[in-house]
Amino acid sequence: MSKINMIAPEIMRDLRYLAHTRNTGGSRETETLLAHSELTMHYYEVYCEKKGMEEIIKGLIAACGFQGEEEQTVYLLFLYAIYLHDAGKINPRFQYEVLDNGLFKEMCRQARNSHHALASAYLYIDHMYKILLNNPTLAVQKCLASFAYCICKHHGKLDNGHDFSQLETWSERYYKSDLDSSIFENIRYYMQESEVFVSPINFYILCRLLYALITGCDYCAAQEFMTGHAMRPAVIENSGENLKRCYDDSTICRSIRNYQKDPATFSGDPINALRNQLFLEAERNLLAQPEANIYYLEAPTGAGKTNMAVNLTLRVLEMDPNINSVFYVFPFNTLVEQTKKALLPFFNDQLAVINSITPVVMGREERKDKYEAAWLDYIFNNYSIVLTSHVNFFNALFGCGREQCFPLLKLCNSVVILDEIQSYKNSIWREIIGFLQSYAQQLHIKIIMMSATLPQLNQLLRTVDAKFAALVEVPQRYYRHPLFQGRVQLDFSLLEKGEIALEELKEEVLRFRDKRVLVEFIKKKTARQFFELCKEECNAVLLTGDDSAARRDKVIRRIDRGEKLILIATQVIEAGVNIDMEIGFKDISLLDSEEQFLGRINRSCLNAGGAVAYFFDFDDASLIYRGDARLRYSIQDPAIRQNLQEKRFDEIYARVFRDLIDKTSKANRKNLANLYENCAQFNCRNIEEKMRLIERSWQLFIPYVWEELDGYQVWEEFKALGSYKEMGYAQRMVEYSRLALEMSYFTFTVFRDKIPAGAEEYGGYYFIEGGERFIDDGVLNRDELEKYYGGIFL
Repeated sequence: MSKINMIAPEIMRDLRYLAHTRNTGGSRETETLLAHSELTMHYYEVYCEKKGMEEIIKGLIAACGFQGEEEQTVYLLFLYAIYLHDAGKINPRFQYEVLDNGLFKEMCRQARNSHHALASAYLYIDHMYKILLNNPTLAVQKCLASFAYCICKHHGKLDNGHDFSQLETWSERYYKSDLDSSIFENIRYYMQESEVFVSPINFYILCRLLYALITGCDYCAAQEFMTGHAMRPAVIENSGENLKRCYDDSTICRSIRNYQKDPATFSGDPINALRNQLFLEAERNLLAQPEANIYYLEAPTGAGKTNMAVNLTLRVLEMDPNINSVFYVFPFNTLVEQTKKALLPFFNDQLAVINSITPVVMGREERKDKYEAAWLDYIFNNYSIVLTSHVNFFNALFGCGREQCFPLLKLCNSVVILDEIQSYKNSIWREIIGFLQSYAQQLHIKIIMMSATLPQLNQLLRTVDAKFAALVEVPQRYYRHPLFQGRVQLDFSLLEKGEIALEELKEEVLRFRDKRVLVEFIKKKTARQFFELCKEECNAVLLTGDDSAARRDKVIRRIDRGEKLILIATQVIEAGVNIDMEIGFKDISLLDSEEQFLGRINRSCLNAGGAVAYFFDFDDASLIYRGDARLRYSIQDPAIRQNLQEKRFDEIYARVFRDLIDKTSKANRKNLANLYENCAQFNCRNIEEKMRLIERSWQLFIPYVWEELDGYQVWEEFKALGSYKEMGYAQRMVEYSRLALEMSYFTFTVFRDKIPAGAEEYGGYYFIEGGERFIDDGVLNRDELEKYYGGIFL
């Protein structure tokens, strides 16, 4: 695109006004406000070049219902919001007190404080009426107000737009508009208007993308002046030809292509022949439907979904040259790490992990400017291929913070693999798929959802705007194949006895002490009780969500070596822990969980006829899965058992969907109309709360000595980083990321009304003195914690 020429307000053309200052080699360098504004627009142009931003924004504006001249007007309003985001730095108090600009010493009394974001919003509205707007419609005025709100919040967090009223009382003396005061007084009215747009969700995405561009382009421009580092979005070049060549030359891909040419070559390997059939069908259906926005990949556990996802990603890059970024999104960090190992041979240095325990990617040289560049890449997800968590992905779509929004820019023109989507709270499935279809359609994202129990969420939509496509036409063809369906025998005899005592369960489990046995409970406390009951009589191991990553990996290595043991666990093993057991016992909960559990038994399909899963009833599932619509469809019901045996998950989901539609159609706060109103009013905080995947919790840091790692020393290192004043912000954040994995060994998440009395708080963690009292072989003993502090730690 050609360079964008913006008309700056006359006051901004005064080169006395600065945007930033820096000290270099003992000398002070300055950047004018006009220069910073132009550099910010340069970064917008960079995103237009690399991520197709202009086309996306114009498409969003049209999707909101604007046409013709109004469409162009709104686009210009959008651009000027980026350009004028810092116009309020003309504030003389900001110039003098923040930038040490002595030219404005005498003018300081004209400003009440040194803030500039609200002033920028005020000047933006003033300037738009002077050069662009003439008797605008209500819809255009609403865009103006909402864009001004994004400017106002560009140094903080987004909140609820319907509360935006600060401009009504603007009285600063250093700049007074000569416009009719009612223009500013009506801003709150425009923000609260919710009946303007045909698609409130598209309007929400438009405003959110603007906020990401204002804050993102501003951040990049400021960093370029302060550090000399110019940021370029990392994208996949040439439709991923190099990546595709590497994958196509791999042993596994060549093997599949040989099967494609001659299926007889796999006559002695029926399980891999079946996997190859599934692989090729998914590829064929993807290539046949290039116009789709969201694809479903439903395949049995052990069918090779990760390999299929790699191939499908590369085929998307091949069939759509505009796609140039890849995101793999997982519910658990363990899944991220497992998938990273599988992807590294193909994607190598183009791949980066963004989560709470993985260090920031650094180059070989660790100079100050390298820290700045590395941290900027990290917060922008500025890598060709990103592996991240569901929480980080949802933060990009719905989070209120500046840095949470930055990855939204990279998500434009990307392919996103969403793994285990059924793990999302189903109380918001309807909202999730509504947002995903709009994000996919408007930001040109190809989303591939994959799972062994995959709900086709578009059935929850009132209107289907995006195109959905199933990559496997008849999943039952694979699910009911003897190699998959017969992999594990289901036994309901314990369930039919009613509630079972732990002693009775122990006798049943110990019959198989010479095998690899998995026993899964719903509650951590029950798992520990059963472990205490069994540990003297067998080789028992406890694995719950209260284990460190190091201990969990150690247990998995023991299983991989073929050690005969009884693994007593919670739902943490259902996804994210890659194990292959011979016998299973499970406390019943949700149908999805039952199937995920079965995926841990005879995963390799090598134990023909000998693998059995026993189901029993002990804890009340509704206490853990409170509000889950799937609770009504338990395998206590013989008909639901039949669905599980025949892998007919679609029949259960049809019932669950009817329940969810009914709940979100009633006249209460769960009604979908409330979501649309919040989108129309750009009520970001309300939407973030609604779309939160994980309830608010406390992070306890409980130190002890684990092998050669001393938790007390790790805590002191963590605190020392925060107090090291000589270290720059970017370097400090990189160093924090390096310490994150060690911190995670001693960090435990609890849900509780209040924190333990006397706990030391630092950096969002609560330090529990004398942690050894509450740790048994690397596992948190919540009973002891509750005895000491009182109350319940969930």
